Amino acid sequence: MTTMTASPVDEETYTQLLEIMADEFTELVDCFRADADQVLPLLQQHIEDADSVAVGVICHKLKSSSKLVGAFEMAEFARLLEAYKDNQNQQLARTHLQQLRHEYARVQQWLDAHAVAC
Repeated sequence: MTTMTASPVDEETYTQLLEIMADEFTELVDCFRADADQVLPLLQQHIEDADSVAVGVICHKLKSSSKLVGAFEMAEFARLLEAYKDNQNQQLARTHLQQLRHEYARVQQWLDAHAVAC
C-alpha cells in the first residue's frame, strides 16, 4: 500500500520548475489543474463503462503532468489506476480513483497555499 508523504508536492521540484519556467509557470500550473479537473470525472465514467483503455491513456498523461509539478504521490495513484488497462479489476480501479481524487484535493490545497503572484 502506498503511504502519503507529509507534503503533497515536492517543494524542491516545484521551486526548480518555477525557476525554469519563470513567466510561464503560473500558466503551466493552471493547465495542470484544468486538465486534472476535466479528467477526474471522465475517469469515473470510463471505469463504470469498463473502458480500461481510456482509463490507461488518461492516467498515463495525468501521471506525467503530476510528476512535472512535483505531485509524486498523485502520480503514483495515477500509475496504480493506469494498471486497470492490464488487470481489468473494476473494484480496485474504483479504489485507486478515490485515492487519486483525495490526493488531488491535497495537491490543490498545497498549490493554493503556495501560489505565485504574477
